Amino acid sequence: MGTNRAPVLELESRRKIYEVVRKNAGGHMREIQRAAGMSFGVVSYHLSYLGKYNLIKEEKDGTYVRYYPVTIDMNDKKLLALLRQRSVRTILLFIVMHDGCSHMEISAGVNLSPSTTTWHLKKLTDSGIIVTEKKIKVKAYSLGIPRERLMNLLITYRESFLDNLVDGLLELWE
Repeated sequence: MGTNRAPVLELESRRKIYEVVRKNAGGHMREIQRAAGMSFGVVSYHLSYLGKYNLIKEEKDGTYVRYYPVTIDMNDKKLLALLRQRSVRTILLFIVMHDGCSHMEISAGVNLSPSTTTWHLKKLTDSGIIVTEKKIKVKAYSLGIPRERLMNLLITYRESFLDNLVDGLLELWE
């Protein structure tokens, strides 16, 4: 299909949905629907149309389909998909603020059960976003990607996270 955006984005509702995807990269259908304030059917139709004309890409992520502008860096897609999950984002931000922390410190610090924490830590380590180091009898968790990469994504999509923890970390960073 053609890549001329102007005719595809002439319709106000389609342009609004495209802007929501651009500002909420990695969001799933219901998140986009809520942010756009439109019905599920309208959002679904326009997302499909935008994909057909190569303005957005969709990617399956477990039970969700996540939407991204085609201009997004491939390396950032996985990180954004994880950051869109509140518990994962909370764990990741805790690790950023407490480098070298243990599983128990993370679990207590983010107020999640140890088994839930383990589940999310596995996703983060499998994706290479965090790394572990064995310290005596426990694992220590640290960021496995450049801190600047994470912070740039958090700054770029700050408004879409609506999270006091993100705001607090970014205030410290800035």
